[in-house]
Amino acid sequence: MKIETTNLEKVFRTDIVETVALNNVSIDIKEGEFVAIMGPSGCGKSTLLNILGLLDNPTQGSYKLDGVEVAHLKEKERTLYRKGKIGFVFQSFNLIEEMTVEENIALPLTYLNYSAAERKRLVGEVLMNLSIAHRAKHYPNQLSGGQQQRVAIARAVVANPGLILADEPTGNLDSKNGHDVMCILKELNEKGTTIVMVTHSQKDARYAHRVINLFDGLVVDTLKDRL
Repeated sequence: MKIETTNLEKVFRTDIVETVALNNVSIDIKEGEFVAIMGPSGCGKSTLLNILGLLDNPTQGSYKLDGVEVAHLKEKERTLYRKGKIGFVFQSFNLIEEMTVEENIALPLTYLNYSAAERKRLVGEVLMNLSIAHRAKHYPNQLSGGQQQRVAIARAVVANPGLILADEPTGNLDSKNGHDVMCILKELNEKGTTIVMVTHSQKDARYAHRVINLFDGLVVDTLKDRL
């Protein structure tokens, strides 16, 4: 999926203080790109990712997703629009503890009203592709961190979305599991999925085609064609 933002702003206001989280952010991400967003804590990275993922609206500015203006959709409209189009991978995995691995992975398909037979087929395929089929009946607390992140990625991609948003996907992993997760994301990108990843890790950023650096809510530079 293609992403284009123009003069995107996000301001958080209370009775006492006004905080500018994003300040005139204009970015252009082509379909099939792998882009890393970097910058110090509090610079606006996660705020930007939430807006790109239609979890929040900007205060002002334009956001076009595949050419469709989505910046100011209502919450219910955002929810409907992102279904099946956007997958999320989080640092904390965000798996449902009371569900098995295969039940966690099947959740997006359930929301999209896939038949039971189709859910079983697609979940089985992604379990095999991510080498976690042997853990299908296990619960998240029975898995290692690396296995939990594989499950989280499987859930994000099972409906074949055009865009994956990853927020510090290796932040809770050791170096080997972190490397494995980055290789999975790279393979997904090579198959055509657009990936936008927030990271503090220079090592992880090397997997991206391009790095966008944020500082105090501003885009301060873009490094192109890293690979």
